[in-house]
Amino acid sequence: MRAKIFLPIFSFALAGLLISSAPALSQEAFFKGKTIRVIVGFSPGGGYDAYARVIARHLGKHITGSPSVVVENMAGAASLIS
Repeated sequence: MRAKIFLPIFSFALAGLLISSAPALSQEAFFKGKTIRVIVGFSPGGGYDAYARVIARHLGKHITGSPSVVVENMAGAASLIS
């Protein structure tokens, strides 16, 4: 009785692991040579701008393909423009 229950559960778990590993390998080609924009809704020099620049400085190193990360400030209308 246990073998009848264990085999389908094991096969679904194995299929899930095999399917989930394929997209991780293809991400390097997608991000290579691209630019990621981090949009900050406030003016430069503020607290949110400082946090965004600290994160953007290290974010590109931790994404496969090493994309460049740029912080853009869009101040105005209490950050509704961004």
